[in-house]
Amino acid sequence: ARLQHMLGAESVLTGEEDRRFFSQDISGPRQHVAACVIRPQSVEQLSSAVAAATDAGYCVVARGGATSYTGGFAPDRELCVIVDTRGLSRVVEINTADMYVTVEAGCTWEALYAALEPHGVRTPFWGPLSGALATIGGGLSQNSILWGSARYGVSAESVLALDVVLADGSVLATGAGALGTAKPFLRYYGPDLTGLFLGDTGALGIKARGTLKLIRRPAFFETASFGFDTHVAQSGAMTEIAREGLVSECFGMDPVLQSQRMKRAGLAQDLKAVKGVITSARGLTQGLKEAAKVALAGRSFLDDVPYSMHVGTEGRTESAVTDSLAEVRRIVAAHGGREVENTIPKVMRGMRFVPMTSAIGPEGERWLPVHALVRLPDAAETWSAVQALFASRQAEFDAHGVKVGVLTAIVGSNAFVLEPVFYWPAPR
Repeated sequence: ARLQHMLGAESVLTGEEDRRFFSQDISGPRQHVAACVIRPQSVEQLSSAVAAATDAGYCVVARGGATSYTGGFAPDRELCVIVDTRGLSRVVEINTADMYVTVEAGCTWEALYAALEPHGVRTPFWGPLSGALATIGGGLSQNSILWGSARYGVSAESVLALDVVLADGSVLATGAGALGTAKPFLRYYGPDLTGLFLGDTGALGIKARGTLKLIRRPAFFETASFGFDTHVAQSGAMTEIAREGLVSECFGMDPVLQSQRMKRAGLAQDLKAVKGVITSARGLTQGLKEAAKVALAGRSFLDDVPYSMHVGTEGRTESAVTDSLAEVRRIVAAHGGREVENTIPKVMRGMRFVPMTSAIGPEGERWLPVHALVRLPDAAETWSAVQALFASRQAEFDAHGVKVGVLTAIVGSNAFVLEPVFYWPAPR
């Protein structure tokens, strides 16, 4: 009743269906179901509601776009209030003089990208692939990666400041802006309190607003794809590319994941992808040429490629991009790789943020990834150990219809991501 009085009855969900829906993530239903779900529309409402809930003995859990699979916002008890943060979706300030943007935590990465585009700027890390639904607060809570990660690292490394609602409802400001007389242009003016609330899955406080760095939108970008015969060769090339800092994105797939990806989309999705390639190119003529290459390649261009690697690089000048790709090609050749049609990174750049239909397999299978970040020197050895583990359980996988693919990526100049992806028949 107190929450309804503060927020309005329409912003407090108490029905069983709503509570069950909001209490699960992509990994599926959980043991516990929240007592209610609230939808604050301002930081002030969020602050008051958190104070009321904790005062009544309830734990409070923040939920963003619900695209994660870690269980970070799944309640672990019944006396729990879930906060749907998506009502906090405003872009508060775009400051191209001080080069920062302040945005509420419930804004999606796609919406932020669109808001910044007319100003010719973007954040260094600019979102996960699920950015059409994934929120800023969720991405900062999960150390998200993808767009820009090979050069700029995880989402947390683009953050300058936070406004965090603590368990008693008070709002803690971090960064230089916490001084009150300063703009939030710098993260470090004393102990780094900002870092405490990044990668915490929301456990230490609810992010209300974040201030992120801005960079000028690069004028040129290009993509390329390569094939390798072994995972050792692929990971060797990826780790060397990471050390040289040559690209903004770099990810790879094994044969199983490639097969799943190639089977996924239908004709409508193919047409949308081609349109994205055209609109993302520099000029209509180049766009039509690139789209024609995609159409001609179809879905068979990786049929004889056991392991593939895909890169995107960007820069202020065309020569900078060309030089970076020339070095990438040299590294790939040294590791026994070969260049193949770059349909996958072209399409991804054209679409940027994909629908969440990718959270199921091409035949409706359940989908769930797990991942680890390891040292660059450990990449190949770790991957070999994981392959050996899965091989030892292959009979059980076969018995249950489980397929396992592997996605890899680099994060900055010092981390390799190994992400096994599991597919299994959905319950009927």
